[in-house]
Amino acid sequence: MMKTKTLFSTVAIALLVMSAGCSAFAGGSGPAEQTSTPTQTVEATPTPTPEETATPTPEPVVTESDSDELTKAEKFEKFDESIHRSYRLSNRSVERLKETKAFPENDTYHLTVEMRDTTNRTKTVDDRTDPLWDYYAVVANYNDNDNSYPERDHTYIPDRYNVTFVTEDGEVFETYYVKYIWVWKYHNDEWSTRVVLGKYGSTVEEGPGYHDKWK
Repeated sequence: MMKTKTLFSTVAIALLVMSAGCSAFAGGSGPAEQTSTPTQTVEATPTPTPEETATPTPEPVVTESDSDELTKAEKFEKFDESIHRSYRLSNRSVERLKETKAFPENDTYHLTVEMRDTTNRTKTVDDRTDPLWDYYAVVANYNDNDNSYPERDHTYIPDRYNVTFVTEDGEVFETYYVKYIWVWKYHNDEWSTRVVLGKYGSTVEEGPGYHDKWK
């Protein structure tokens, strides 16, 4: 009888425990879910790059003296005017100047003169020396301080002055040339008239129209 009572007591306790366990599982909410908070990544703000600006090329400054400077060709034009003027002022016919041409690129000037009478020795000698003295007069005016020209600048004067003499028929009689340094030395009394005439005469070349038949 005692065993039977004990058995019932054990069964009752077991049922009570099972009932309590089921009640705990059925009514419990279980473990709370952990909500992970996303980590916000702060993006780096790019540093603004300054825009590239083109550096302007400075324009050359043109001064008044630069803008007024004559070219070599323009200077030689003034020299040519001086030669023509010398013929007019000396009462020689400008028609005898058959051609005048400047060559600034090689610093020369060419003059073609018609001779008056190649059978007249006196006239022939005068005709051949006239261009030399014309050239000398221009050189002297550019070097003297007499205000004949606005600027004392020998670059207005060709370094070499070539002369071609032609007959009345247009044939080349003779050619000569004179250099600036020769007449400059004569102007400064370093050379005598005889020396400068000798240098000028030494450059002579006879042309197809040359003759020595004098009246």
